[in-house]
This record gives sequence, structure tokens and C-alpha cells, in this order.
Amino acid sequence: MDLFFFHLSGILPDNSLLFQVPAAAITLPTLSIFPFETYSERTGLYIGALLLLVITMILLRFFERIKSNRMLQQTEQRHNDIFKKITHEFRAPLTIILGLSKQLQEQKDFSNNNSLTYLNAIERQGRYLSEMVNQLLDVANLYAAEKTEEWKTGNIVAFVEMVSETFRLYAGQKEIDLYFFSDEKEIQTDFVPDYLNKILHNLLSNAVKYSDEGSRIYLTLERNKKDRKKVIIKVVDHGKGISKEMLPHIFKLHYTRPNVGTETPAGEGIGLAIAKQLTEISGGTIRVESEEGKGTTFTVEMPVRRNEKQLFPHWKPEKDTPATMAIVKPPVKTEHKELITPEANENDPRPTILLVEDNKDTALYIRSMFHQEQYNIIYASNGEKAWNILNKQLPDIVITDAVMPKKSGIELCKEMKASPLLNHIPVIIISAKNRESDLIEGLKSGADSYIRKPFHLEELQVRVENLLENRQLLREKYRRTVLKEEKAASCDNINSDFLIHVTDIIHREMKNPDFTSVKLAQELAISVSQLNRKLNAATGYSSSVYILQVKLNHARKLLSTQNKTIGEVATECGIYDVNYFSRVFKRHIGVTPSQFKRLPQN
Repeated sequence: MDLFFFHLSGILPDNSLLFQVPAAAITLPTLSIFPFETYSERTGLYIGALLLLVITMILLRFFERIKSNRMLQQTEQRHNDIFKKITHEFRAPLTIILGLSKQLQEQKDFSNNNSLTYLNAIERQGRYLSEMVNQLLDVANLYAAEKTEEWKTGNIVAFVEMVSETFRLYAGQKEIDLYFFSDEKEIQTDFVPDYLNKILHNLLSNAVKYSDEGSRIYLTLERNKKDRKKVIIKVVDHGKGISKEMLPHIFKLHYTRPNVGTETPAGEGIGLAIAKQLTEISGGTIRVESEEGKGTTFTVEMPVRRNEKQLFPHWKPEKDTPATMAIVKPPVKTEHKELITPEANENDPRPTILLVEDNKDTALYIRSMFHQEQYNIIYASNGEKAWNILNKQLPDIVITDAVMPKKSGIELCKEMKASPLLNHIPVIIISAKNRESDLIEGLKSGADSYIRKPFHLEELQVRVENLLENRQLLREKYRRTVLKEEKAASCDNINSDFLIHVTDIIHREMKNPDFTSVKLAQELAISVSQLNRKLNAATGYSSSVYILQVKLNHARKLLSTQNKTIGEVATECGIYDVNYFSRVFKRHIGVTPSQFKRLPQN
């Protein structure tokens, strides 16, 4: 068949063929489709179509490259987030280990019981760091270009039961009972022991971590009733549960819980994400059901399969236990009650520090910085418990972690500074969040100081000493300002406003002999103990002494400016026993009322 060739003269080299068609195709009936087109016009259409095709391919390639670059950037960002999250967790245990080690080095009396407590805390934090390093390696392996999956064939029931045995002792240290149930004694299948161990390890670790003492955890294994070729493994706890907001994100590798930040317990989110990916690599699925306050159930569904084309090594518990099982060592249990008291004695002359920290080892380390002879430490494990303590007793200073469950240190500080009863108490926030924005957020909440982890022992000690000393200077200033009825400095108006309000109430009830601390507290809608702590922190006086001081100050003015008898002055001050009035006047002023009247320049 003869062929008719089209050449693109001037565009392509000579003899270059764009396309070819049979000559028979170029007939009058065919050309009649384009009755008004010339040969050059048809060639232009072909060239336009070709150019459009080339441009389209270039654009598609361009957009694919953009999409690929964007995916690479997102992957890199996820990796960065993971490394930030895990390495960020290193700060707290490193602070504890380095700090307690220094305390032990400087400790002269090694027979002290605190030495064993410090060593146990160091061991716990060392294991904590080891766990995070292992998780970091697990994450790196998940993203490695080449993955080696060591498949084996064996009884999955025996394997899961073995994992439960390693965790039973660990759970028992927290007085939690761990039970394992299986419908069958033997289910032969292909599985990766290392993967299945890591999956169960992360699920059981979380179950123990978030369960209360005395509760139970159930690990169950059964075949799927609808599909006998699948096995279902469940980890059921009756712990704190997971919020509805967090539940959809629980398996995300780079997810951070809202209002909690990065100071959550090690592995939260990371371990579960690893468990999910290992489950999917093994051909299974994982899901979670939870209700806050009632508990959580993780369900792992794995295929029961045997590879007929490839025979895997047989898994045997006796030989594989050391290699495949990560034996969980029970945590060292330490009593912190001896070092941290739950509440303060109202008559204790030592400055009282309220320490708010959800990590007990960190609390132990901070407690070790302050000598018991010099300071009284009361302890709260979160901001909510601290708030309950503050409503009963007022400390001289608060040291709080920034990020805690239930109520964060930032929220606690904001509520304290908004309370007329508590706003005079200095607050030091300690945090592993080291960005400038975190520092600014802490200071905006009203904190008097923001210390970043890891911190030096002397830094916190000096901050506490300086704040308490400054509070003592302000106390003297407030007392002089209010009792002498001078104008308070604008920077101190929060506390002086409270004292002026209290003083105004006392002046209003000046002639009332029945006006007491109880009635003053009722006027302010607070308890007598709270009133005493607030006034003592602001002026150095208890409420009853402060009432008397205001009355005696009023008596001095009357004796200096008005020609009244001592009995009349006493009556004006609500004291109808002249002898008692004279005694208390001399005890507080240094001279009797009669002698005071005779003094010049009163």
C-alpha cells in the first residue's frame, strides 16, 4: 500500500516523519469533511494538537514533581516532629539523673536513707531513657529502606501467654492483676515474633501505665467467629480512658495531645503508632474503644496463615525467649511520703513550698534541693489537686511543672493570679518546653519565674530565696502603706487593694466590740485560716493581730489629734475595758496611752 507522508518543513529536519497515513486515506470523501480547509491549515491543526499534548505532559510532570516534593517535605517534617518529641522527653530524666547524682556526691552521711531512694530514682529514670532510645530505634527501623522480617511458624497462643507472664510481675508492682485467657491451647500460624512482642509490649505498657492500683487488665486471644482464618487479641483495662478528642488521633506518630504539649509520659502516641504500623506490616488491623473514667480496649486482628511456598523456622519458647522477648523488669518502688508531706502545719515557722509535679522522681529531686530544717514541702501530683490544697491552706511559694494532666501549671498560675486570695503567692514554672513562645506564655500567665529543663540546682534555690526575700520586703511595705494610710505603689496595687479592703471593713466596724476574725472572714467570703495565711503573707500578722493593729493605729491618731480621754479613745476603738486597752497599747506601742499623749510631735 502506498503511503502519504507529512513533513514539517522548517520545524523538523528533512526526511523527519511526524506521522504517516495510507495514501488511500487521502481521498476526496475524506477531505470533504474539511471542505474549506487547505493542506497547510490541516497541518497547523496537527501541530497545535501535538504542542497541546506536549504542554499537557510537561504540566503533569511538573505537578507530579511538586506533589512528590510536598510529600517528601511532609515526611521529613513528621520525622523532625518525632525526633523533637522523643528527644524533648530526654530533658526531664536527664535533669533528675544529673541532679540526684550531684546530691549523692555532695552527701556526707552515706548512711542516710535518702541515698537508696535517690539511687532507685536514678535507676528508674535510666530505664526510662533506655525505653525512649529503643522507641527511637523502632521508629528509625520503620522508615528504613530495607526491612528484614524474621517470620517463624509456631503456636501464637503460647507466645502471647509468654508475653503476659513477663508483664504480670511488672503489673503486680503497681498492685494490678493481669489475666490471660484463650479459647484454644494451640493455634499454629506464621508470625514475626519481634513484631508481635513489640505490639503487645506497647499495648500492655500503656494499660499498666494508665490503670489505677488494685484494678485488673485482661489479655485475651480467640479466633474470629465469622472468619476462622483470623485471630483476635484484646488488651482490656479499667483505667483512665481516652478522651473523645484524642481517640481518632491515638495511632498518629506525630500527634500531640491538646493542652498537654510534649511532656506527656514517654512513648505516648509513639508506641501506639509503632504498634499500628507493625500490625499492618504483619497483615493485621488494630482498633481502639475507650471511655473516659471507665477504661480502654485495644483489639488486634491478625491472619492465621501458613506459607506453603516457603517453610519458616519453627518458633519454640525454650530457645527463642532470650532473643525475641523483651523481658520487662519490675520498676523499683520507692516511698515518697517520707520526703514530701501532703499538708502543712498552720503553726510551722518554716516557709511552705507547694510543689506541683506529676513525675514523682522529679518531685523527689526538687525536694532534695531544700533542707527540711529550712523549708516545709507540701506536694500535689497535678494542678487540680494543687488548687484543692490552695483552697484550704496558703503556701509561701508555688513551684509547678508547666504541663500536667487535669490542670496544667499554666492554668493553675492563671487561676491563682486571678484570685484575690492567692494572687500574692509567687509562682515558679518549671518546664521542658524551651521555645521562646513557651517562655512568653508562662510569663503571661503571671509566673514570677520560668525555669527551663534541665536546670541547675543552684538556679532554683536562688530563685526561691530571692522571691521569698522580695515577698518579705513587700510585706513590710504593705504594712506601712496601709496602716499609715499612704498611697500604695501602682505596681503593688493587687495586694494593697486587698489590704485596703480589709482595713476599710475594720474601720467600718471599729466601734463594734464583737467584731472578730470570724466576722471579717465572713465579710470576705473566705475561711479564717485562709484569711490568716493571706494577711500573714502580706503583712506578717494574723487576722486577729491585724485587727488589733488597725485599732491601735486609729487610737494613736485620736490621742495625737483630739482632746479625748483614754476611756473615750478605747470606746472609739471598740474596746470597753480601759485597763485591757492600756495593756495592749503598751505591749504593741511601747508606752502607755497616757505617756503617748505627752510625747511631742505625735
